Amino acid sequence: MSMMPPTGPESAPIFPAPPGADAAQQWSPPPPMYYSAPPAPPRPRTLGVVSMAIAIAVFALSIVASVIVGVHAGPLATRTPTSFSFNTSDLTPDQAAAFAPIALLMGAQMLLGTLLGLTALVLGIVAAATKRGRAFGVVGIVVAAVAPIASFAAYTATLIGTLPPA
Repeated sequence: MSMMPPTGPESAPIFPAPPGADAAQQWSPPPPMYYSAPPAPPRPRTLGVVSMAIAIAVFALSIVASVIVGVHAGPLATRTPTSFSFNTSDLTPDQAAAFAPIALLMGAQMLLGTLLGLTALVLGIVAAATKRGRAFGVVGIVVAAVAPIASFAAYTATLIGTLPPA
């Protein structure tokens, strides 16, 4: 007697057909069935909406603050035929007192605009990557990226527009 396991087609056990059944119709296991996972419920769009709302608010408020700062800083600047400069040490005490709230607005604009703009940018990236308001997140990313450029353009335009004559 050999210790090797049987090989070949004769090694598979063949079960007899049940009584009264045709021997050719032996039972075989059903084909494997593959079930797909149920569709995931839609994810909330809240993250993208929040990103877009913060970005639009920062954009609008930054433009308004830039125009206010530009309008008030322009008349206090020194203009030459080829350029202009703004130096707070050249201001009289009355001008410095009048410009102090504008300088505070400018500092708040830079600090809060940067923090909230970066927050909107990060939230927009996360929303777009995780499909939690992807379209809103993309709008938040674009608006947060364009806001500093538009704000600087608005500041520069109003500053140049309100400069004293050379």
